[in-house]
Amino acid sequence: MVVWRRLAASVVLVFTPLVVLSADVSVYGSANVELASYQDRLPKAERRPDYQRLRVEDNTRGRFGIKAAEDLGGGMSSFARFEWELSTVTNTSSNAAEDTSASLTRRMSYVGLAGRFGALLAGNLKSPYKYTGGVKYDPFVATALEARGNGGMTGGAFGHEDFLDKMLAYESPRGPVRGRIAYGFEQKDNALSLDLMFKRDGWEVFIAYFDSGNREDSLTTQPFDYKAAKIGGQYRSENEAHRLSLQYEYIEDASDGTTSKPSLWFLGYQFTLGKMLLATQVGLSSGDALTTRKSRYATVGAIYKFSADTRIYTGYRFSKDLDAVFTFGLRKDFRS
Repeated sequence: MVVWRRLAASVVLVFTPLVVLSADVSVYGSANVELASYQDRLPKAERRPDYQRLRVEDNTRGRFGIKAAEDLGGGMSSFARFEWELSTVTNTSSNAAEDTSASLTRRMSYVGLAGRFGALLAGNLKSPYKYTGGVKYDPFVATALEARGNGGMTGGAFGHEDFLDKMLAYESPRGPVRGRIAYGFEQKDNALSLDLMFKRDGWEVFIAYFDSGNREDSLTTQPFDYKAAKIGGQYRSENEAHRLSLQYEYIEDASDGTTSKPSLWFLGYQFTLGKMLLATQVGLSSGDALTTRKSRYATVGAIYKFSADTRIYTGYRFSKDLDAVFTFGLRKDFRS
């Protein structure tokens, strides 16, 4: 009898999540593996002896997430989301001390309300600065070919590589003009990020801004003094066979006591023919700021989509005075 009770309990535990998921909860994720061959392009005095080698990488593409939504009536809904980064190629246990590249880290988590007024969100959020233009314009983002941190776009937590915790945000309703603002109301965590985008036919243009506020370095407890602004836009042809993207960033970083004011340019072109996407991208970073290095960036590559969820890709990236890489990868997305 005890055995049957345990068996019944196991069946309930297995199938209850499936019933819940069929209502208003969904799971999703992505797995990615690259075989990449690197060359060290740093000045000779700074070169790393073990850098030039063949590597099996994930490049932060692996992830797993859960989304929930509920219709509240009257045109309103509530929603929540948790998303984690998981490495596809290493042990993802946080206790794997022998594997320093192991990862099971949170990307974003938030709760919110949406309606005719737009949307209100609170939690660990996407930065409007990062997701306006930026990573949305780079088809090779989260691969060895990406522009961010490689001379084409800013990297780091305040650029195009991370999320903003303890934030409140507002997003305007969808339409030809859209704006977003995110702000941290804690005294020592009051970063600000905002954007404004205008869309019409196949064109879009945007402006975005970020201010680190009173945020401190978790290791040194020194306050950051970082501000960034960018403008840009994208053109899509009528059948979306052609895409042309342009972005300009201006940075003021005085976090280390000396002020640097680098600027970054990014230009990208994509051509789609059936299931094949061909892309070439160039960029220029005029100076150093946090994790952004002075460099010139160029990438050429191709993506073949077997379906909406499965693709292979290959390409070559060169970042002056940083590195160069040739890579081949396979990515599989999934969702319930």
